[in-house]
Amino acid sequence: MKVTIVSLSLFAVLLSSCQEKSADAAPAPPAPPVVDKGENAASDDAFIGQTADAAAALAKERKLTSRIISVDGQPRPATKDYRPDRVNFEIEQGKVVKVSRG
Repeated sequence: MKVTIVSLSLFAVLLSSCQEKSADAAPAPPAPPVVDKGENAASDDAFIGQTADAAAALAKERKLTSRIISVDGQPRPATKDYRPDRVNFEIEQGKVVKVSRG
């Protein structure tokens, strides 16, 4: 009987110490998704400073689809599906100021 009580006491202590460690440990944040920006990503800077029409023409020449996702800070409707062959333009005062893929 003493062995059973000691065993149960030891088990309870071990179990409580495990629970404390689990409660104290914060879960690791998820890793950010890896985004493949495609082979044309290095040259996406060529769109910066272009008008929307000129940037769209350059995208078409590179066999990319394009869309405008904001104009002068005002977001435009856009789907959230990721397409590496699509360039997204942010326009300020008639010129492309930011380019992203997707």
